Amino acid sequence: MISLAEARALIVRKIPPLPAAATPLARADGCVLRQNVRAGEDFPAFDRSAMDGYAIAEAGPAQKFRIVAQIQPGPAPKCRIRPGECVRIFTGAPVPTGASRVLMQENVRLEQNFVVPLEKGNATHIRRRGEDARKGELLLKSGIRLGPGDLALLAGLGVTRPKVSPRVRVAHFATGNELVAPDKKPRPGMIRDSNSSLVAALTARFGGEIVRQERLPDEFSGLLKKARSLNAAFDLLLLSGGASVGDYDYGKRLLTALGFRIHFAAINLRPGKPLVFATRGGQAAFVLPGNPVSHLVTLHVAVRLAFEQFAGAAASWPMVRVPLARAFDQHPTGRETFCPARLQVKPDGGGGLIARAMRWQSSGDLTGLAGVNALLRLEAGADSPRRGDLVSVLMLEVP
Repeated sequence: MISLAEARALIVRKIPPLPAAATPLARADGCVLRQNVRAGEDFPAFDRSAMDGYAIAEAGPAQKFRIVAQIQPGPAPKCRIRPGECVRIFTGAPVPTGASRVLMQENVRLEQNFVVPLEKGNATHIRRRGEDARKGELLLKSGIRLGPGDLALLAGLGVTRPKVSPRVRVAHFATGNELVAPDKKPRPGMIRDSNSSLVAALTARFGGEIVRQERLPDEFSGLLKKARSLNAAFDLLLLSGGASVGDYDYGKRLLTALGFRIHFAAINLRPGKPLVFATRGGQAAFVLPGNPVSHLVTLHVAVRLAFEQFAGAAASWPMVRVPLARAFDQHPTGRETFCPARLQVKPDGGGGLIARAMRWQSSGDLTGLAGVNALLRLEAGADSPRRGDLVSVLMLEVP
């Protein structure tokens, strides 16, 4: 067996990024940016009013200013004001030449065609040209995952088709003679397929898309036929089940028959020891242990990294040290262990986070997945942590 760190290093070395493609902004949310984005001009491009009010031209001890024009947001008018004059102006409108400041409309009194300031302050209420960014300044760096705020910035910069990584195309087969669809009532000895829902949800969160998902019995020739029918229309192949060494665990045999090269077939990890990773050209494949907790753990500690490699993103490993809310029994093992957990804000109102290990009867305990937003990491051979101990927790979501 290799360590999890060694397994992650192999995944990084063996998976190259997918070619970037220009993509409309409407489809770029959640995608990884594959170009540096610089300001094509000063931002803002002109002096703008930050308030509704009056742009004044100060000179000497003037006590009031004559209104000579009105400026709304839009095309910049050819307007110049002289000392003692002002213009009615609105938020976002270009500030006329000669104006020294904008008076908020709440802080003036109107006397016929004149404005009288009611108070004197230092604020100009003018957003100066280039105060946000200068032309050529780096604003978005290649490798970030685009969110709504980034898309708004790109739109403001006129970058309407950024180069981004395409979504990772995922083919997924859930294997097992015992599996039935979630909407079916299982006969004795059968169980509902929960792994397909887990894989589909996390694929979307990791920036991929399911191109094929099927539930198949443990029968090698049928599995091979289905897998070969995929041709090359996928980037990542995921097999749920068949990772161990039983008579009907066909994962490694299937990948070998498909021409994949297996890089590891076991990790010193609990749960998730019999995880298999293989590649074929620019494609990758994992055989995931079939138990649901093993699925959750291996998808986050290994498969997520594959998505990041395909996307050209930096590897994410948001590990934090937080106190444990309550003790839990954990028999020391020789394997690095990740326990389902929940991070939450401390209830005492003092701020900070606290971790709570979820109930975990076994790696097949599906009920232990409800409410999980973190994985509590224990080193190999570690004793059970006590209440208040600082523990290492891998964040799956922001609490």
